[in-house]
Amino acid sequence: MVKKGPRLNLWCAPTDNDAPRLAIAWREAGLDRLKHEVKSVRVEKIASSHIQVEVKSTLKTPEGAERFRCAYNYDIYGSGDIIVETEIEPLEGVPPHLPRIGLQLTILGEYNIFTWYGRGPHENHRDRKEGATIGVYSGTVDEQYVPYIMPQENGNKTDARWVSLTNNSGLGLLAVGMPLLEVSAHHYTTEDLTNAKHTYELKRREDITLNLDYKQSSLGGGSCGPDTLPKYLVKPEHTRFAVRLRPLPPEDSAMEISKRAIVR
Repeated sequence: MVKKGPRLNLWCAPTDNDAPRLAIAWREAGLDRLKHEVKSVRVEKIASSHIQVEVKSTLKTPEGAERFRCAYNYDIYGSGDIIVETEIEPLEGVPPHLPRIGLQLTILGEYNIFTWYGRGPHENHRDRKEGATIGVYSGTVDEQYVPYIMPQENGNKTDARWVSLTNNSGLGLLAVGMPLLEVSAHHYTTEDLTNAKHTYELKRREDITLNLDYKQSSLGGGSCGPDTLPKYLVKPEHTRFAVRLRPLPPEDSAMEISKRAIVR
């Protein structure tokens, strides 16, 4: 189901409100061009049904400037659950605010039914969510795309307890927040949304880009007024967050699985 990732992602396609000021600082710091370099991998068998993998990496600009250190800790259980804990440490040259902190995965295109338990049904952000109530919502990945005239970050959902991507048979991938996530899914990559100037320039991909964000900087009003309020911006600080991933069989309920403790 997972073609690529999960991998730390700090970039999002700038919105119209980001473009005047925030996105300029992000690009100057090279956040749109970061390269991941693995430094070490350690594997340990904790028990007969529990393996732990630790991966340490660094994120650099193409010019070689190190911007972040990152450590992934994977706890892999015989139940099928994988707890991915990500820890990041910002270094010199990082701007005062980040676009987002989260994990990004590439999922096979057949898993195109997007279901989430969080705020919806429309897109929402931490500073734009009063009209989005908590509930269980579902639709295709294509239906999550919001066709702004200039492509940009869109379709975000906040306060997500869990999210699943399933195929027509109900088989898929479940991600559970520990405790909450911001989530989005598209048939376009973040780079596609960043580089296109008009919606017609976007070429739909078969694969799906799934974002599981610890936190994303919110919208503000920078295109015609003040930038995002400080409390809704993502600060570059030592951060640790975790996500629970597991296969979702057709006969199981995502809601019920999310309530269950992991069998260790």
